[in-house]
Amino acid sequence: MAWINSWLLVALLAVGLSLLQGIVSAVLHRNTKEGALWVKLDAVGVASGGLFPWGRAIVTSIISTRAFADEGYTKFSKALCRPYALPTTWTGKAIVVVPPSRMHQLLTRPDKQIDSEITNIPGLVETVQMPFVISDPDIYQNTIHFDVVRKKMSKKDMQFFAPITDEEIGLAYEDIWGGSNEWKTINGWDACGQVIARTAQRILIGLPLARDEKLLEASRLYANAVLLGGALMNCFPPFLRKFVGPIIALRARYFRARCVSMLVPIITTRLRIFTAPKQADKVPDDFLQWMIEVAAKGGPEQLNATRIANRLIALMTPLIFATCYVFSHAVLDVHGSPDKEEFISGLYAECKDISEKHGGLGTVEAVDSLYRIDSTIRESMRTSDVAVTNLFRDVSAGKVNLGDGITVTKGVRMAFPTQNIHLDPEYYNKEPKRFDAFRFSRGFEGLDEAGLRARAQERELVVTPTLSFLPLGYGRHACPGRWFAAQTMKQALAYIVLNYDVELTGKPITRKALVNTMVPPVGTQIRIRRKT
Repeated sequence: MAWINSWLLVALLAVGLSLLQGIVSAVLHRNTKEGALWVKLDAVGVASGGLFPWGRAIVTSIISTRAFADEGYTKFSKALCRPYALPTTWTGKAIVVVPPSRMHQLLTRPDKQIDSEITNIPGLVETVQMPFVISDPDIYQNTIHFDVVRKKMSKKDMQFFAPITDEEIGLAYEDIWGGSNEWKTINGWDACGQVIARTAQRILIGLPLARDEKLLEASRLYANAVLLGGALMNCFPPFLRKFVGPIIALRARYFRARCVSMLVPIITTRLRIFTAPKQADKVPDDFLQWMIEVAAKGGPEQLNATRIANRLIALMTPLIFATCYVFSHAVLDVHGSPDKEEFISGLYAECKDISEKHGGLGTVEAVDSLYRIDSTIRESMRTSDVAVTNLFRDVSAGKVNLGDGITVTKGVRMAFPTQNIHLDPEYYNKEPKRFDAFRFSRGFEGLDEAGLRARAQERELVVTPTLSFLPLGYGRHACPGRWFAAQTMKQALAYIVLNYDVELTGKPITRKALVNTMVPPVGTQIRIRRKT
């Protein structure tokens, strides 16, 4: 984390130059449609007096975005049901934070309408500043790799994956966590993430490469560099980012290149099998092969081993490492809770019962029965958000009418106050800021089979997006890989509960925001031992 602190100091000094940009921008936009939008919107964090209030607010957003969002949610989103302007170095100006009352309308509308077009791609790409890491723009502009996720990782496909991930999870824990009955201290963030990464890579690239320690380490370091580097780059306004971004991205580019060099040989072999006549019986049935089939439909330029490798790596960030982020937090949240003993006892009873009833956790039926485990992960996702605001939508053409005379024009980014929604007592009326592992399962305890069937539609599971639970999106762009991610995390958490004692060491975790990103507790240490 030391390199982040050093860069942050540089960012705080250099970003002062954005004050000048803010003045110029204010003049340029005074008579434009976008300028008219900022005049109509209430802004948070912008002082009423002093020199350059907007410039100061943009600079302050590096460490104050969370406080700005809290203020905006209370004053405007809730009290007035109005959007507000959130100053940020991310865009070098502000984003429009849309109130929850407009959420369903905006997130379920078609991206293209007669008078406007919106897109979620720029916000996702610029969260981690992917253009600085991967030089081939086709990777993040033509996202055909997500077509594979949509077609092959839907709910109906989970039975195929369940026994594979169950096997790999057990082997990964043995190799990474070990089998000693003596206490040992390890990095909790890395140890949790490594299990998920290895399991997911078993699905993406198959054996034996999924277990290659050099690839696992390179991909782990790549993920950390992308997530933390992206957060750091967003501390700089766009006009400075073009200069410092390539430098910050060097670490991620280095580990990406290492991953590519290890992936290209197996991809080349797969391409040879795929294109050779009379070898259909030798084609493996796995994600890499599915991606090759989708790439073939895009034309010969897509059947390039390096490009396919970069697509796999680009997919690792949302599919693997976002899952690592959620899973690691779930483990830390439940074992760091004051109610740990109650939660672990309840989870153990459920996991033991379901495992005995189904002969393990290698089937969809078994995993789907882990309601307390599901509730624990969902609750962790609610209380340990990845970002302050989320579900970004950029206006790419025309204009979007938000009512009350407010029109969002081309080039403006909209977002929703997801973290504030997740901690709002209106939606979670019993201690909304407290981690309660059984919040989503407690109401169904003690029901007989008939009662459970009657209330089945009322259950809120990890894979169920609602207007008050948004980590996996909502509407047209809800996460297509959520069934795979949820199933894998549930199996992995259940394995810990059944097989390991875990304790957090050191001080309680305090989470901070760097611009819009909630910085993960990557240095957290845990003590573990195998249950006897």
